[in-house]
Amino acid sequence: MSPSEPLGGALWWRPGHARPHNLRSTRPDWVGRITRGLPASRLPATLASLFSLCGHAHSACAGMAVNAALGRADEPRSASRRSLALQTLREHLRRMALDWPRQLATEPMHSSALDAAAGWLSRCPAFAEAPAPGATAAWLQADVLGMAPADWLAAWEHDPAAWLAQWCERGSGPLAQRLQSCRPIADTLLPTAPALRLHADAEALRCFASHLRDDSAFARRPRWHGRCAETGVWTRLNETAPQRLNTAWLRLGARLAECVRLALPDAPARCGAQWLSRGVLPIAPFEAIAWVEMARGLLLHHVQLDGSGDSAHVAACHVIAPTEWNFDADGAVARMLERLPRQLAGEGLRRLDALMAAYDPCVPHRQDLTMPEEAAHA
Repeated sequence: MSPSEPLGGALWWRPGHARPHNLRSTRPDWVGRITRGLPASRLPATLASLFSLCGHAHSACAGMAVNAALGRADEPRSASRRSLALQTLREHLRRMALDWPRQLATEPMHSSALDAAAGWLSRCPAFAEAPAPGATAAWLQADVLGMAPADWLAAWEHDPAAWLAQWCERGSGPLAQRLQSCRPIADTLLPTAPALRLHADAEALRCFASHLRDDSAFARRPRWHGRCAETGVWTRLNETAPQRLNTAWLRLGARLAECVRLALPDAPARCGAQWLSRGVLPIAPFEAIAWVEMARGLLLHHVQLDGSGDSAHVAACHVIAPTEWNFDADGAVARMLERLPRQLAGEGLRRLDALMAAYDPCVPHRQDLTMPEEAAHA
C-alpha cells in the first residue's frame, strides 16, 4: 500500500484500455482475518463498524446469518423490514445531496452547494429519530417532486425514460436540474450484464456458498452461473423490468424512484417496507448465508460457526458487497472504460463521473497511472 492509498483501499481505473487491464481494486480482504475466532454474538456490530457506510445493512445481514447458523429464529420481519427501508432511504438521500452535486456538476462545486445540501437534508423528516407516517412523502412532494409521490411513481413505472425526461425538462428544483444537465453525457446505453438475482434461487445460494467454502478468493471475484453480474437499485427482485434501466442516467433516476417507493406506505404494491428483499438460508449445521438489498445493491454474508449457543465463535465469514460485482475486472464498468478515450478531459471526465455515480462504489476511485499491462484485478 502506497502512502497515498486509502486505508480501506480504492478502485484504480484506466480509460481506453482493454479488460482486465483497465480496472483494479485494492480493497483489503480484512473480514476473514478480523472475524475468525470472534464470538458469534459480536459479528453484527463488528461488521457494522468495519463497513460504516452501510453499517445498518451489514449488522442486519450478519445477525440473520448468525441466528440461522445457530438454529435461532430471526427478529420480527416487519420491524426489520421497516428499519431496512428507512436506513436505505437515508443513504440514498445522503448520496443525492452530498455526492451528486460534485459528481454531476457542470462546473466546480462551491461551498454554498454544501450548505444548500445540508439544509435540504435537515428539512427531510426521514432523518428524524422517529419519522411521522407520511411526513417524508409530503416533503418529497413539496421539496423535490412538485407533485404527489404516488402519481410520480406511476408515471415512472409506465415509461421510465419518457417520464424522467419530461419531469426533468419541466422541473424547477435542483435535483431535476442536476439530472437534466447530466443527461447528454449519461443517457447512453451501457454494456449488457446479467441483473444479479442470486437471492431468488435457494439452489444457486447453496452452490454459491460451496464456492465460498472451497475457494478463498471467490468472495473477491464472485460469479453467478459462471458469469460476472451487476447489482443496484435497478436489479431488485421486485423490479419487473430491469432491462429498461439501461443507461447511467436512468439508473440515477431509479435511485430517486426508490426514494419515492420507500417513502410511501406499505399498502400500495411494491412500496414502503415491502419493496426491499432480505432473507437467510441455512446451508448446514452452523452454516448459513444471508442477503439484504441495500442502497448499493445486493449484500451477501456467509458464516460458518464453531460451537453452539452463546459459546459459538466464527470459524469463517465472507462478505460479498455490491462493489465486488459491479467493479469486477470483467464487469460492466470495466467494459464501459474500454469505450472511453485514454486521455480524459471535459465531457469524458463528466461521463466517467456519471458512470461512477450510477454504480456507486463504496471506496474512492482514482486514475491509475502506474498499472502495468499484465496486471490483473487484485
